[in-house]
Formats: sequence, C-alpha cells, structure tokens
Amino acid sequence: MAGAEQDAYIALIAARDPQLRGLVEHGFAFVTNAFKAGAAPPGMKGKTDGEQVRRLHQAGYQVEVTTGYDEQGHLRPTLCAIWRKKRE
Repeated sequence: MAGAEQDAYIALIAARDPQLRGLVEHGFAFVTNAFKAGAAPPGMKGKTDGEQVRRLHQAGYQVEVTTGYDEQGHLRPTLCAIWRKKRE
C-alpha cells in the first residue's frame, strides 16, 4: 500500500475506531498489519506482530499495536495493526 491508497485506508479505519483515531492524532504512523503469533494460515511465511514490534523498538520507535483491519475496513481478529512514532 502506498500514498493515497494508504491515506484512504487510514482514514477509513480511523473513522471506525476511536483508538486508531487517537494514535493518528498523536503522530503515530501506520506501519503494517501482521499476523498474531500462531494465527498465520499454514504455509504462509511472514513476520509476526512480536517480531515487527521488536524490530521497530530496536530502531528507536515507540510502538503501539491495535486491532487489525482489512482493506475494506473489516475487523480481522487474526491480525494486528502496528503503528510507530519516533521516540522523543
């Protein structure tokens, strides 16, 4: 997801979830959706939410993890949305 597409996605999910709206208002940027540990479909590779969070902490970011949404704004319980903000 890039540019205007990502902006539209963020606007859609922030309109539905006050927690996400608060993160955006406090300067957090959406990074990615990631599968919760143990929730990835069989055979699918990818970093879990914990791996993503660890990597961002090591890079100097404050990280928040929220409920994940798909591209249409539907809640996906197997996903986490990962948000970052540079530490002050």
